[in-house]
Amino acid sequence: MSEHRTVAVLEALGEQFQAHGDPPPRPALGVTPRTLLIALALTVLLAGAATAAILITSGAPLSAPNALDLQASGVPLPASARLAGLDAPDPQPGEAPWDIRLSRTPAGETCSAVAQVLQGKFGVVGLDHVFRALPLGGVDACGVPGPSGPILAGARVFVGASAAQARTVVNGVAGAAAKAVTVYGPDGVRHLPLGPQGSFVTVYSGYVEEVRPRVVITTRDGHDRAVALAQSLAYEVSDPSGQYAWRASGGVALGPGAFPDENCAQASELAGRNNPSQLDSSLTPSICGRLGKLPLFAAFRRFVPGSGQGSGYPWGNSPPRTLVYGAAAPRVVALSLTGAGPPQQLPIDPHGGVFLAVLDGHVDPHALVLHARMRDGTTVTYDHTSGKLYDERTGRVLPEPPVPAYREPLPPARSQPPPFERPIAATIRETLHAADPAGGPEWALRSWQGRPAPHANFGVGRPPQRFICSQVGVRFKGKLAAPRVGAAPLALVVGGEAGAGGIGGCTDPGSLVRFPPPTEAVSYVDDPFAYRPRPLRTVVAGLMRPDARQPVLLGAGAPRPLRLDANRAFLVVLPGRYWDAPLHVSAVVHGRRIGGGRHASLSLPVPSSLEAPQARAPDPNGGAPWGFAADAHNSAYGEILEGRLVYIDSASGQLRYGPGGSSSGGSGRIPYPGPVRFDTQGGPEPESIFNRHARLSRVQVERRTLPGRTIVTGIAQADVTSVTIATPRDVRTLRPSGPQHALIVVYDGQFFRGGITATVRLRNGRTVTEQVLDGPGGLAGREPQLPPRASRLRSDEATLRNMRRQLEQAGHGHRSRGRHTPPAPPRSMLEQGYVQLQAIVRAERERIAYERAHPGVLPAE
Repeated sequence: MSEHRTVAVLEALGEQFQAHGDPPPRPALGVTPRTLLIALALTVLLAGAATAAILITSGAPLSAPNALDLQASGVPLPASARLAGLDAPDPQPGEAPWDIRLSRTPAGETCSAVAQVLQGKFGVVGLDHVFRALPLGGVDACGVPGPSGPILAGARVFVGASAAQARTVVNGVAGAAAKAVTVYGPDGVRHLPLGPQGSFVTVYSGYVEEVRPRVVITTRDGHDRAVALAQSLAYEVSDPSGQYAWRASGGVALGPGAFPDENCAQASELAGRNNPSQLDSSLTPSICGRLGKLPLFAAFRRFVPGSGQGSGYPWGNSPPRTLVYGAAAPRVVALSLTGAGPPQQLPIDPHGGVFLAVLDGHVDPHALVLHARMRDGTTVTYDHTSGKLYDERTGRVLPEPPVPAYREPLPPARSQPPPFERPIAATIRETLHAADPAGGPEWALRSWQGRPAPHANFGVGRPPQRFICSQVGVRFKGKLAAPRVGAAPLALVVGGEAGAGGIGGCTDPGSLVRFPPPTEAVSYVDDPFAYRPRPLRTVVAGLMRPDARQPVLLGAGAPRPLRLDANRAFLVVLPGRYWDAPLHVSAVVHGRRIGGGRHASLSLPVPSSLEAPQARAPDPNGGAPWGFAADAHNSAYGEILEGRLVYIDSASGQLRYGPGGSSSGGSGRIPYPGPVRFDTQGGPEPESIFNRHARLSRVQVERRTLPGRTIVTGIAQADVTSVTIATPRDVRTLRPSGPQHALIVVYDGQFFRGGITATVRLRNGRTVTEQVLDGPGGLAGREPQLPPRASRLRSDEATLRNMRRQLEQAGHGHRSRGRHTPPAPPRSMLEQGYVQLQAIVRAERERIAYERAHPGVLPAE
């Protein structure tokens, strides 16, 4: 019996109690036959429903997105909304079934949303077992019929208390012409019933990158259209542990002194649920080889915890692995690896010719042999001594490194990087305190001096002899602690990370004299998940140089004198209304007052063109909406507060004035081959960057939204009328807005697998398809699709000519050099960029000439 049927029967029994006017239960033997029958019925129902229906309670509906944040043409019409009535069962018996809600917009677009059905209501059963109705417009994806294929097709993912309790809901609207919909998943084939407009829905346990469903839509004329969701578009290899995957990537070598037939290859750990940030992902050095001379090149390496420390290719504290990676020319038709059990067949990626084998770290790389079967039927063998490898960054020949001894990862507590300074106990101070203007716990600042840690890596040059450090937090149970949202403050230790979500840090006395005082102004809101969060307090803290006198804080009414502790630190806590005030710190140095000008504002300067959003999108968690702005040179995105772009940290409740992120290259600065310049931002939750088991927030528990977010932005040309974005999650139609024709869409979670495709509709009725980077930096499972090399060469040549004119106007000129002559030290950053681009253009020309003279010898890009 389904949950809503069970609840309905229980409610009917309750009505019978009231209708018959049964008296209150009597003690001892006061039991009538009718009361006994009702009790027995309740007992049977409770047993049949297990615990699901009884434990689920009803809560307030989830908040609907503000119509201001939706596309004007994408607001669903209330009268058009209806459930498809499909009631797809949940994998767990007794849980509420799932359905798809259909609606229509004034522009004729079809919108859909998926959720559960309980007592005829459409909503989400949160991880707290509370059912909350989903208003119209909530998590709705809208689309228009394409030239072929479905109107909508995707997978909505709902987080679970464990990976097995997560839900991937495959759903879509196939259109009236659909005859059948078949889904291929981990349990085989599912033939789905169709609802209105060819709607369909089915539910899997787990996350979409684990399910990797493939939807096949059969139309009445017998044609099939396949939609693959969360399929890996990269050369991917599983890890021996089975917990994560690896990728091999590579392409043309364009580094210093690169040969025209030279390619490169690299291996890296892919992002996933167990590693959402990739900050501590394993990464191998990039190796290069000449595929015009040899059929393949490969590195046979063992990597252990700590490998590559300081080299730019860190292994971190990851488990030891033995890797064989490289690239093969097209004349290699098959590749196998021996020396580690039965022979392994290694697929070769036709794009770049890369290949990869990931083995347990106990395997000795010197025992491995690659067998390459050639097109002419011969076989060539390779081991760690075969071929010549080049370093991509320097172009030099790579020596064969020694095989490191096998070692296990360190325990988590010991794997953290040691502090770079050692506090001097006699200098520790905690004398600065400030009352909270919103009535919260008292704020305090701790400061100390420290000496460089013996084993800390300070890069080139001698480290400073002394540091001055500070931490800011609240007093909690007699200790200094960093405030957190929805959780107890986190105790701070001397010499540990900065407190209060990042207020504080260390600097050396010399830098205090050479640079402006390191000062931060951070505000805190009452609820970071609210649509209109209210700033409660603004915390200002920093350090002053030793010879500064009479320091004051300006910009918050009358000048406020700053009290300094023994380490020259200061702390001020202001009311929240100063969150966007132009705060300044001023002091008297050698008889002259410095600071206090507009240029010394503690907030980063925000161009007026990027301060207000030009395009808006609702937040998947119901919080402050997101905005995107662009001008001719730059772009910026962030959440919107009082009409301006800001950054709000959900873990600490911090509010920082100014965009959450920005990039150079607006609508007219960098040439782009398509009608829309797309970019992707976002990533994991701040807490999960260093803690893979970070707790879920309140709204994630209620809405079952995924941690982190993916933000897709775009700057369109003037003749673009609409953009339909298809992701592994859903399909959405956007329309550019603002003077730079900006657009933005925000998803919860990250796309660890799969691609994003945009169908751009132009004013003349023509459509253009573009591939969009499917993760921040294009790291979510595939290489970005690049234009042909000849087009890139023309673009680079044009940029080079422009840079040369700028150098000549600046009186620098330019200096030509031979192919293998190292460049002279550049006299400016512009000249340095010119020299680097000059080398790339030369390498591109030589590569094109080689490919024309030797067609088919090198792998395709």
